Amino acid sequence: MRHVEDSTSIERTSNIAPPSVEEKHLVRKMDMRLLPVLVMLYVMGFLDRVNIGNARLYSLEADLGLTGDDYQLCVSVLFATYVVFEMPANIFLKKVGPRNFIPLASVSWGLVSMCTGFVQNKTQLIVVRLLLGACEAGYFPGICLYLGFWYCRRELGVRVFYLFTASAVAGSFGGLLAYAIGHMDGIANYHAWRWLMILEGIPTICLGVAAYFLLDNEPASARFLTAEEKQLALSRIERDSAGLSAAEQSEGLNWSQVMVGLKDWRIWVFSIAQVGVTVMLYGYSTFLPTIIEALGYSGVQTQLLTIPCYACGAVSYAITAYWSDRLGQRGVFTVGGCLVASAGYAILLGTSHDGAGVQYAGCLIVAIGLYVSVGVPISWMPNNLPSAYKRAAGNGLMFMMANCAGVISSYIYLTQDAPEYTMGHAVVLGFVLLSGILFAIMSAVLWRENRKRDRGERDYRLQGKSDEELAALADDHPWYRYLY
Repeated sequence: MRHVEDSTSIERTSNIAPPSVEEKHLVRKMDMRLLPVLVMLYVMGFLDRVNIGNARLYSLEADLGLTGDDYQLCVSVLFATYVVFEMPANIFLKKVGPRNFIPLASVSWGLVSMCTGFVQNKTQLIVVRLLLGACEAGYFPGICLYLGFWYCRRELGVRVFYLFTASAVAGSFGGLLAYAIGHMDGIANYHAWRWLMILEGIPTICLGVAAYFLLDNEPASARFLTAEEKQLALSRIERDSAGLSAAEQSEGLNWSQVMVGLKDWRIWVFSIAQVGVTVMLYGYSTFLPTIIEALGYSGVQTQLLTIPCYACGAVSYAITAYWSDRLGQRGVFTVGGCLVASAGYAILLGTSHDGAGVQYAGCLIVAIGLYVSVGVPISWMPNNLPSAYKRAAGNGLMFMMANCAGVISSYIYLTQDAPEYTMGHAVVLGFVLLSGILFAIMSAVLWRENRKRDRGERDYRLQGKSDEELAALADDHPWYRYLY
């Protein structure tokens, strides 16, 4: 019967056979074409978003007359438009196509980043930060959606790992670049922070233009694939979609599945947990230079000392990505990352009078757990949502809630709290511990649900169901197994 065949399809997508030689060749070909462009644009977007932390060390506040918490305000306003425009931006991506949307977005935020180098006061800085948030809002969730057009679920996690590892590398590169640009202070009567903004915007614009010629909307229209490769790419996605055809996947929005996603308590728990670790991500990325400088280092030394922190994050995340995929485990690595980062913040809180070396060691330990605890859940939750529409709703909710963390992180490291920053570290520690607990609960819940399905305790859901009702079960199907 058809419902048995559908169930078997669902099972196969959870316990997929090793890819064929042809598939491996196709995936490598797609990787070489798509990932360099997408990763480099993500790196530049990350730098354009957080370089205000480096700029602060080069007289930004004095030049623009920022006092009190003005700097925190200028950092946080970006996330106001970032959150508001995420969902509309992704609808716009679907309407105009990724090949048009990605270049348009990246060229726009590159231009805005350059304009930041010419602002003269707080009001102008706030305006360009709002524009930057609007321009960058749809990029990361957009490319996650875009990659889903090309890769199977079992492959998406690794591609997200690439992006987050790239952001850790970008942090190291950003500190080194800021150090180099710092030597341009005074050229053309511009302080170094202005050159930092201007020069980091230029490659973003160039990459955005190149993206238009290098990217395609989907495999069916890919100029770099042969006819046989296009057919293989489409059949892979169809096979991976739990019985839905490519045509069904491209139909209009299924509001019933969207509502199912928004009512799923597990998605809400994942989203709340993601807020906690994202508070750490934005707080660390934006205020790391300020924290290190408060330990007594010069501006130049501070820029250089940010590099090992991000390098540690990149290495730990790369190792975790490999073993997480190889072992098929997500929860244990996510919770482990939260615990390691929490240990780093505990060191920062408990050793404020023990010297700069111990405090800096705390910063390094935070970095080791940071990208693991933030990045793994971004692939963990969507991999447990076989319905494309439910996955879209879940992803949208998680990204919107997580990016609210940017506002929180902007106001917990206050100028008057230097050099200990006790409140900032304590708030982040509390958030990360909460996230670790929630991720541990979700891992246990999913493991327990899988055991119940193994024992046949959910088979009653198959009784008396039509083909359409069976298809609508999605991850509630008794033969589906969660990744925990």
